[in-house]
Amino acid sequence: MLTAAVAAVAACSTYSSQAPLIRQALLEDDYETAIKEVEKIDRSGSELLYCYELGMVLHEQGDYAASNATFERAEQVFDELYTKSISREIGAAVVNENLVKFRGDAFEAVLVNYYKILNYLFLGQTSDALVECRRLNRKLQILHDAGETYFVDDAFLQYLTGLVYEHGGEPQSAEVSYRAAFREYERDSTVTAPPWLECDAAQNALRVGDASLAASYAGDKDSPCLAETGTRGRVAVLIETGTVARKVQNALTLPIFENDDCSRSNFSNDLYERRHGYNQGIKVKYWLRVALPVMETDPPVEHRAVVRASPVPATRPEAVSEVSGVRVEDLDFQAQRAYAEKEATVMLRAIGRALAKYLASEVASDKDEGLGALINLLGVVTESADTRSWTTLPGTIQLARLDLEPGKYRIDVDVVDPHGLLLVHRSFDDVEVRTGGLEVRRVRLR
Repeated sequence: MLTAAVAAVAACSTYSSQAPLIRQALLEDDYETAIKEVEKIDRSGSELLYCYELGMVLHEQGDYAASNATFERAEQVFDELYTKSISREIGAAVVNENLVKFRGDAFEAVLVNYYKILNYLFLGQTSDALVECRRLNRKLQILHDAGETYFVDDAFLQYLTGLVYEHGGEPQSAEVSYRAAFREYERDSTVTAPPWLECDAAQNALRVGDASLAASYAGDKDSPCLAETGTRGRVAVLIETGTVARKVQNALTLPIFENDDCSRSNFSNDLYERRHGYNQGIKVKYWLRVALPVMETDPPVEHRAVVRASPVPATRPEAVSEVSGVRVEDLDFQAQRAYAEKEATVMLRAIGRALAKYLASEVASDKDEGLGALINLLGVVTESADTRSWTTLPGTIQLARLDLEPGKYRIDVDVVDPHGLLLVHRSFDDVEVRTGGLEVRRVRLR
């Protein structure tokens, strides 16, 4: 067991050191290097994480079919992990948390479907994108019904599936998604509903023949949202910015006093409380080192995205349409909230694990001082925090959406910092808008 634990620590350490290299390679569009670094992830305990990272790199590379094949494997691994008992891993976790197979967080699991939907849309496979929307909605419904975590739904993903359903000729399914998007944007204070949601939902309600529902979405019977849309189609640009909050290891040292009864069942709770302070006058017998994951995030930057659509060939200047991006998803906050929800449990388990190793060394020392020292050393070596997480995710997602008449367009995307400095410019010359159609493009800024 100790040999396996030492190996697990080494594997975790490898991932912790490789993760920044993967992100740096993506920053430089060096996909070959990124894939080489991803291949170093220990798949015996972190296959799900391996699939997450590889699927993202392949998506960024533009190999959408391979990306979806990898994400499909992630779905299979996810299902296997959540349908089997974890009792066999409890003993392993006593030695080191990294021996437990990586399961990730709920918000990560649904983002697999987000990228699969994009992959299918970019491949022109609308019917497969619709199937993926249904799979995503089922997963969100399961989370909502379980209610075991703060993450029970996702407003943006509901809105996105609504757009795809409507584009795919399934207005009834679109109505369900739009309704859920409204509900979740009202519930989640971290993001606000995009201004296009009410019009999209209202116009879809008209398509299903429910004028009163359309009026309720529009909020005003004279709203332009209730006007005939004519021949127009939609262009949606997703702007992914920054990098998601990630886990790093932090060491906490807690005192064990001379008069402590370490065998008490709730002694870990006492140690847990000592992280805030303790009586300095009591003699300390041992300093217990506890390895914990903490969240590390980049300083927040409010990027501003401006999207312009120009007819091709160019006509009158006034024919150019322009819209600003709106933040619709805050994954950085999702990651921090996911960790905060289980932080106390993680800390208590880490303290209990370190305490068990200490007690084992004390028992061994009573019989053989050298053996006790060896066990104590192994305990220190195997004390490592589980810092695994999907680190190539963006920090936030912005959406810019335009209604355009049919025809060919050049789409220009400018992302600027708070001071107006241009950070990235992307152009798409191949955008053909069709009546009732949906064209989706994605821009990534790290």
